[in-house]
Amino acid sequence: MAKELDTLLAGVRRLLTEVFDRLEKVADDVIGRRRAALADHGSFRVSDLAGIKPTLIEQASEQRAADGFGFLVAAGVLPDRDRHIEWWQRSSTGFVQLRLNLDPTSVDVYEYFEMEWFAAGRDHARRAVHGPYVDYFGADRYVFTFALPVIDEIFLGVAGADLQVRGFEPRLLAALRETTHDAVLVGPERRVIAANTSRWLVGSRLPATPRAGTGEFVAVGDVGLDSDWVLALATRE
Repeated sequence: MAKELDTLLAGVRRLLTEVFDRLEKVADDVIGRRRAALADHGSFRVSDLAGIKPTLIEQASEQRAADGFGFLVAAGVLPDRDRHIEWWQRSSTGFVQLRLNLDPTSVDVYEYFEMEWFAAGRDHARRAVHGPYVDYFGADRYVFTFALPVIDEIFLGVAGADLQVRGFEPRLLAALRETTHDAVLVGPERRVIAANTSRWLVGSRLPATPRAGTGEFVAVGDVGLDSDWVLALATRE
């Protein structure tokens, strides 16, 4: 039982680590460009940050389920713009730059400073995995959002990736098939993320967070990696 659970956890962790490793490359590019700009002309501006475009498109292209990759700037980092997003999103013709309303005085502002996954990096220096959810600001896409804080003495912002559920869920499901038990992956709101059986419907919410020896569950493990996901096994019906 413990071996099966460990095998499944390792498979899920590999998938999450793959995404976070790509975000680390984005973070390294941001940090490198900021350091170079400060050394060259004493400030880090929007035009300097724009140079991360090739890295964003490269990482999004290599992540098959990716809807887009980007970087969201923390307040006070860019002297010429307090709020700024560099985000490239997959389209039918390639990748296009996502443009959102960032005017804080507007009623339809995209207030990313208040997003849970941004606050996790800013307030706690934690990574985050949010979703699945419908991203209304991203053209009604059903996605997971992965976020990685970018820190170089100060908090610079968050490197992020949106992964389409229809592309990422099958990979999660494949990782859950290496067991003789029914397996379910559950998010922090008790919502089912993936399951290797129709016993639990994806998107439904469990009455309680799974606990080993409680109810139908015989083994439970934390996925970790700041995901707040748990993986639970139950005897097959």
